[in-house]
Amino acid sequence: DKLNEALSLEPKFQPRLQLPVSSQDGHEVTIGIRDGSAHVLRSLKVWYDLPPEVLFVATNLMDRFLTKMKVRPKHMGCISIASFQLACVAVCGDNNHVCENSDATVLVPTAEDILAISQCRCSRGDLFRMQSVISAKTGVTAAGGRPVTAYIFLQIFHELLVRAGTELYARAISAYELCQRLEVIVCDAACSSLRPSLVSLVLLCCQLDSVVASLRPPPSRQEVTTLVTLIGQLQTHCRISERAFYSCHSIVLDILGRYDAESQLPHRQRLTWRLSQRTLRHLRPTERLVTTLATIDEHASLPREGSQHRRRSGDGSSSEEEEWAGVNWNSPLRHKNIPHS
Repeated sequence: DKLNEALSLEPKFQPRLQLPVSSQDGHEVTIGIRDGSAHVLRSLKVWYDLPPEVLFVATNLMDRFLTKMKVRPKHMGCISIASFQLACVAVCGDNNHVCENSDATVLVPTAEDILAISQCRCSRGDLFRMQSVISAKTGVTAAGGRPVTAYIFLQIFHELLVRAGTELYARAISAYELCQRLEVIVCDAACSSLRPSLVSLVLLCCQLDSVVASLRPPPSRQEVTTLVTLIGQLQTHCRISERAFYSCHSIVLDILGRYDAESQLPHRQRLTWRLSQRTLRHLRPTERLVTTLATIDEHASLPREGSQHRRRSGDGSSSEEEEWAGVNWNSPLRHKNIPHS
């Protein structure tokens, strides 16, 4: 039975994070730094279009390593990327850097590629050394030892409830949306030390609570009772107490509530690129901003009205007009250096 096997291995791969909220001297990894690294891994998973399990394995490796080792914030970039690379190999394998996913063939990123994209400021040798350290501390290798995560339990629970043949569950639950919400949850350190089976079951209940009430036509009382009974049996089989369930339920609701509130905000901020000074000099050299036009002498006398140099507006374009047409109006020096009139 998959569920019993996962439950037996659950304590072995359970992180026990105790990170501070803030650091007085700046030498400790805080909850915010950990969550920021987890969201970077989620972005990398989306960027490379990798299977969802890669993110869950990577965050599990990172959290278990942080449980056993005291590290400095400057090393978190290398630790998170090394965990991500190990997760890619553990889930997809390293045979020609190709992973056979259920939907499509996925290319596993190389070390050089992921270092360039993530900008974690470590070398290829640093990444490989960190991978060996994480493998030794967590017991995960390319040959096996893939950790049991909340994603595994979510798949098992979903499969069992689908097999039960309840029409209400099929109407209310989307496997894709469940996975997306679980990704948001594991990126929050508040749930990192909770049992994966507990987090997955609570997520199922939260999703059912929010969806069932809005179904049209509404489900019958018998359908709701049957589904609640099945979930209660899963809770009993996993030995989840009511106290632990409701404590985790409040945490998950808070995380999902903040996530839903952010997704409903209008995107008013424009996309901006952050460039280093060296890159900026290559993209926008300062010599291009220097004009070759002479500066007007403020004390020079103005031409008389009858001067032959003045032309009527209907006489065609003059050399002066061509000079005006060639002025770069986007230059920040446009108010200082203008051509003679």
